[in-house]
Amino acid sequence: MKKISELTKEDILEMSYNELIGLVRETNRTPGGLNTIKDVARKLCLNNNSKILDIGTSTGHTSLEFGRLLNCEVVGIDINEESIKTATERCSRFNLEKVSFKLDDATNMTFNDNTFDVVFAGNVTSLVSNRENALKEYWRVLKPNGHLVAVPMYYLETPSEDLLQKVRDAIQVNIQAQYKDSWKEFFLRENDEVFEEIDYKFIKCSDEEIDKFCDDILSRDHLKELPEDAMEALQVQYRNFMHLFNENNSHMGFTIFIIRQKESGEFNDPELFHSELV
Repeated sequence: MKKISELTKEDILEMSYNELIGLVRETNRTPGGLNTIKDVARKLCLNNNSKILDIGTSTGHTSLEFGRLLNCEVVGIDINEESIKTATERCSRFNLEKVSFKLDDATNMTFNDNTFDVVFAGNVTSLVSNRENALKEYWRVLKPNGHLVAVPMYYLETPSEDLLQKVRDAIQVNIQAQYKDSWKEFFLRENDEVFEEIDYKFIKCSDEEIDKFCDDILSRDHLKELPEDAMEALQVQYRNFMHLFNENNSHMGFTIFIIRQKESGEFNDPELFHSELV
């Protein structure tokens, strides 16, 4: 990989959004950010003995927050080498000895079977080319009675083909419009059940909020090493991406799915009597 001082305008324009995240060191959060992480920790009563795998960790936010909150063992994986470097650097600032990061592929992980109590996959599964292989791997590395946490984003209304194509071009993945029911059907295998299901929708930011965010990110010291033409291209490209995703997210929501295996055998009967909060 080129040094930042060697990047050209053409290099910047060829980068996907995920590659730009690594370059600018943006904190790439799971949908819902810290609130999602706290929800999961509370719902599953996670503690300092828990062992968590963070799929598609990017610059490490989810892994770091689980580590800070629980003082537990967390491993974050990603296929982007630059993002792993940034995540590792951030981890060293917090002195989190139980948190680590490694370059690994979610569709063919290097971990042994039955390794983790929780596998956490934010919206990353939508970016994986072979989702079926990834899902098999999620369950393979989970311990018996472990929990899969998936936080997929989906459209609340049908997007225009123009908007969808712009998103495809930005992330360089040939995505299709996804909806909640299709994600639920994908993640739930025959012998699985939903332990928790929490729905959210995104709030659209103002153009001023987006521009202020971009100003802050693009003023980071390490980006001063970029050649002038590369920096000019980054200014335009990054801002365009952020405004695009703001528009796209305004049509979207997400769900925190916490999934576990069903009890097998004759005792796997449904609940008959239900109640409501008064």
